[in-house]
Amino acid sequence: MLSLIIFITSYLVVFFSIPSIIKVAYQKRLFDDPDTVRKVHKRIIPNLGGIAIFTAFLFSSSLVIPHHHLPEGSMLMAAGLLLFMTGLRDDLVGLTPTFKFIAQIASAVVVTIVADLRIENLYGLFNYYELNYATSIALTILFIVGIVNAFNLIDGIDGLAGSLTLIFSLTYAFLFYKAGEMGWSLMATALGGAILGFLFFNITPAKIFMGDCGSLLIGFLAAIFSIKFLSLESPVPLQLGAFQINERIGLAMAILIIPIFDTLRVFTLRILKNRSPFTADSNHLHHRLLFLGLSHIQSTFILAFSNIMFIVLVLALQDFSAGEIISILGLMILTVNGLLSLYIEQYKKTLFAHADRTEVLPDDKISTENYGSRVLNKIFKN
Repeated sequence: MLSLIIFITSYLVVFFSIPSIIKVAYQKRLFDDPDTVRKVHKRIIPNLGGIAIFTAFLFSSSLVIPHHHLPEGSMLMAAGLLLFMTGLRDDLVGLTPTFKFIAQIASAVVVTIVADLRIENLYGLFNYYELNYATSIALTILFIVGIVNAFNLIDGIDGLAGSLTLIFSLTYAFLFYKAGEMGWSLMATALGGAILGFLFFNITPAKIFMGDCGSLLIGFLAAIFSIKFLSLESPVPLQLGAFQINERIGLAMAILIIPIFDTLRVFTLRILKNRSPFTADSNHLHHRLLFLGLSHIQSTFILAFSNIMFIVLVLALQDFSAGEIISILGLMILTVNGLLSLYIEQYKKTLFAHADRTEVLPDDKISTENYGSRVLNKIFKN
């Protein structure tokens, strides 16, 4: 019952606050700039939805933390506040990547050293088990910064970042509940309620975006929920109905697999092209789906559904080792990505064969929403 109250409270805070945020954003002309290579929207849209998400999460969590044994709670909130304020500043006036990176490192240091929430065991992954203190600190900071940036990058089309957040927040809420970590379960539930309220205004056509103040925050929360899940001290494996959780690291990877894979993929491609991995482009998974003529909501559904299927797959593979599970995940997602790439190449050849070459964008400039479908429409009209 308490979980439901927290969920509904977060939902209502966001649901009733966003209209006011949208109104103020239009009055003060606080919009997301559509004139960049990564943007697929064509209208000016407020990008301060993260304010409502953070407010709802903070309010609901403040009802939880004092009544549960969460000694690290206040430090985690402080670290989250730092990232939220950094993102908000970036949304309002813009910040350099270096400044944002320093803020991410600072937040990660608060989590790992002050709150002492760390990845302490790799459970046999790469044949590593217990980690020494220095390695644990370094790996945890790298993980937090990586996941924060992964969610910042995946926030590219209507509903996608919100849908993936809803999946990981409710999944962790249930896992923490089964592990007896009610405080953590309620915090994850609070985030889930806030995100559901936000999605009401973010599903196509989006009336507001979460902005960096939202994406940096949810990336941070995704990271700390994952770290807490990996560090649970449970004498017996978690039991989820017919599933028994023996390999937590594989499940944590599956929960965040879409943003993790998308980030690793685009970074690798940029490096192979002798470009900075931090150079913005439109080669993310969601851009590729849009190029095939899918809508925002269709692309979001495909990626969110795939995320859920990977979670179910890992639950069914709990008799395998962590290394074997991650190898299977990697092989499957690389295979799907390879097939998608082959299909896109064939699709582009079809466009080149039937349309003016001058109207087809270069590979690294495919940023026009539903470009492929519009070219085909022209072909059929001709």
